[in-house]
Amino acid sequence: MSEPLSRDAPDEPINILIVDDEPKNLTVLQAILDGPEYRLVRAESADEALLALIGDQYALIILDVRLPGMTGFELAQMIKDRKKTARVPIIFLTAYYSEDQHILEGYGAGAVDYLHKPVNAAILRSKVAVFAELYRKNREAVVNGKALLAEVTERRRADERLRELNETLENRVASRTSELAESRARLKHAADLAKLTYFDLDYVRNRIQVAENFASIMGFSLPTGDDGDDRIAAAMSSLRDHVVPADRDRILAEIERSEAGQVRKIEYRVLGEDGKERWIESEWHVESGPDGRSLHAFAANLDITERKQSEEQKKLLMAEINHRSKNLLAVVQSIVNQSARGASPAIFAHNLADRLQGLSASQDLLIKSDWRGIEIAELVHAQLQHFKNLISERILIDGSAARLTAAAAQALGMALHELATNAAKYGSLSANEGRVRISWNISKQKEPLFTMQWIEECGPPVSVPAQKGFGSLVMGPIVESALGGKVEIDFLESGLSWKLSALVASALETR
Repeated sequence: MSEPLSRDAPDEPINILIVDDEPKNLTVLQAILDGPEYRLVRAESADEALLALIGDQYALIILDVRLPGMTGFELAQMIKDRKKTARVPIIFLTAYYSEDQHILEGYGAGAVDYLHKPVNAAILRSKVAVFAELYRKNREAVVNGKALLAEVTERRRADERLRELNETLENRVASRTSELAESRARLKHAADLAKLTYFDLDYVRNRIQVAENFASIMGFSLPTGDDGDDRIAAAMSSLRDHVVPADRDRILAEIERSEAGQVRKIEYRVLGEDGKERWIESEWHVESGPDGRSLHAFAANLDITERKQSEEQKKLLMAEINHRSKNLLAVVQSIVNQSARGASPAIFAHNLADRLQGLSASQDLLIKSDWRGIEIAELVHAQLQHFKNLISERILIDGSAARLTAAAAQALGMALHELATNAAKYGSLSANEGRVRISWNISKQKEPLFTMQWIEECGPPVSVPAQKGFGSLVMGPIVESALGGKVEIDFLESGLSWKLSALVASALETR
């Protein structure tokens, strides 16, 4: 593995981690992405990938789904769980997993894209170039932001020294004005390079300096006024008038709370002369005199409209995924209705359709809660919707109010669906007198433990299955991985017993 790059060199090549257990596949990726703008780091296993992530920072991870020891999905989840690497985008590559549920699992593990082998070289290069450019811009913004903050801080210290050394207000103002003029010139240059805009208010001389790119970024101009006018008041009035009414009171209150020597960051929307609404991130730095009156105020403004639109686009994407899942279930439901045969096909089709609708229940709840987790009781009722007539009679539910994390809700919802389906086919719900007890509890100890049980009673005899299929994977390893816990399954004479144990910190929202 190559030596890590210096993190303070913005012109260095961008780090990209490529992970595949087949060396020839890594060689193909290197050939596709070969160029001076990238530094490609190879990893042939999950352990090598994790070591690489500990030693350096990466703009992108290209990850094969099938790896020895753990799947690419599991490795991606570990990467997302680390604060240092949580925001690194991941592109999954696979030659085997092409079903919708695999793609959804990839996105659920934190992927930003999902490509199939053999890889289309042009598409891969294009996608990698996009993420590399985003990484460069973010890195440049951080560097330039630090430079701006350092410059502002240095200017304040210079002003403090000038005020201590000068005996009269006239000498202090003259000396400080010269120093500020030089600082403003440097700030203007830095702001132009960072594609920022700014305005500088001089309350002592009633002057306002506005960056040349202010109108193009903000969508409107600040008036300078005539010599006899209160220029600063006119400029602030114009700024206030262009702020979207819903944000106006908030931004004015934030500005008024700005204290000398502190940097206050404010986000708000403005409506430009072209009719377009823009999101602005503004950082205010205020300087006051000994009597508390404002002497200067500097505001650096960054257009973050694209970032806000991207956040909205993510919400739309999740809604679209939910919509497509429902469409797929509708197709399956239609096939079942057409294929139903037997003594009462209508009843058979109706019951099976209810089960299929239950598959989308967890997804609906997560979309409804904006992926902030859902109540356990709400998830249980949603997954048992097709058995709603049995709840409180043959299905007994008991547990206190608690909210699962989004990842835990997805995995646990799938497990509950499998348990309910198996109970209806082979377990206690297949018999007239059978019962199911569903309960959960949170222990009160140093590290609180969340436990959940599914216990079947009075059903037909059960036995250990000869083969383990997808249902066993859902009820066991998938739930354990998502909640960081342990599952115990026992095939007792009285019926199936399923128990999940996990730390509250891993399974539940603690707010």
